[in-house]
Amino acid sequence: MSIKVLNILCLPFLLLFTLSSCDDFEGDQNIPAYLKIDSIALKIESPSQGSASSKITDAWIYVDEQLIGAFELPATVPLLYTGKHRLTIIPGIRMDGMVQLRAYYPLYNQINREIILAPDSVTVIKGDIFNGKNTIYTTYKDLVQFAWSENFEDANLALDTTKKSNVDFQLTAENDPSTFEGLHSGKITLTLSDSIFEAMTSEAISLPRNGSPVFLEMNYRCSNTFTFGIIALGIDQYIQSPILDINPSPNWNKIYINLTPNVSSSDDVLKFKLFWGAMLDSGKEQTEIYFDNMKLVYLNNQSK
Repeated sequence: MSIKVLNILCLPFLLLFTLSSCDDFEGDQNIPAYLKIDSIALKIESPSQGSASSKITDAWIYVDEQLIGAFELPATVPLLYTGKHRLTIIPGIRMDGMVQLRAYYPLYNQINREIILAPDSVTVIKGDIFNGKNTIYTTYKDLVQFAWSENFEDANLALDTTKKSNVDFQLTAENDPSTFEGLHSGKITLTLSDSIFEAMTSEAISLPRNGSPVFLEMNYRCSNTFTFGIIALGIDQYIQSPILDINPSPNWNKIYINLTPNVSSSDDVLKFKLFWGAMLDSGKEQTEIYFDNMKLVYLNNQSK
């Protein structure tokens, strides 16, 4: 029975841990019980929260408030416990889409269950069958704010192309198999003659400081590299800072981009804009970039 335990880098809302050894548990039990978790997904509680699309790759597992470890899903986890216990599961993601940056997502609620464990027995954390998997659900925390969004469902976009860009947004046609979900997705086509794309949010956005978690969530599919970043706006300043280069992905992918350090370290900034940019990759004659379900979200637990 293989078990994937994750290596975690230390970030502001990550916990650095090592998997507890058998000596950390009370009693003489040497035959483990097993806990099985197949998948975790997001459940939306109101239309204002946007799409339910998520990419929860890991489960941070606590038993009776003691951290057992973070495990890649699906996971079957050995536990040296018997009887009734409190189980806490915190949904985990790949920060900035990077495999080596595994973290719990601070904007999702933890999942709490009461479990009964027995040696050499598998306890399945039951949920709903979704895409053939036994799936349990998390939700956004009550204090999560949705500062900006774009789902590309109509032509009135909350994004503007800039003067640098010779490419504009298109919307995929209804019933186009390239569409991620809904009626439309956003599409950019780069060619040898129209090879530069840049767009930014139409409105400037207020965001919290002092380490409050701030993330951009986004679905994308692309055959060309593109860049995401932020623009810091002050009384006499306009600072455009690239944050992440995103590599081609032949299939639709979900990414969580951590803006917390960039936003919190921006002194004398009044508001922010987000931007996306791309140039036709070398050696290619035509490429496409698709976007959907962009959400700028933050946890409103500290003063601005």
